[in-house]
Amino acid sequence: MNGSNHLAESDARPLHPCPVDLRKLQHSLGFDVAARYRRLRVFAGEAGFTDEARWLTAQLLHIERGAQA
Repeated sequence: MNGSNHLAESDARPLHPCPVDLRKLQHSLGFDVAARYRRLRVFAGEAGFTDEARWLTAQLLHIERGAQA
């Protein structure tokens, strides 16, 4: 969640926060990360962001496997 110096630098960053920042947001706001990722995956698919949709699918699989352990 660091700033950037120019638009090209901003555009090169992923759309998702790093795991540490995501955990901080989840702790502060109290949202369900898996539910958020499911909604974002739908949006990414509809908007044509196939790489992001694939990343979100992989993260959901990881979360779901961790919940079963």
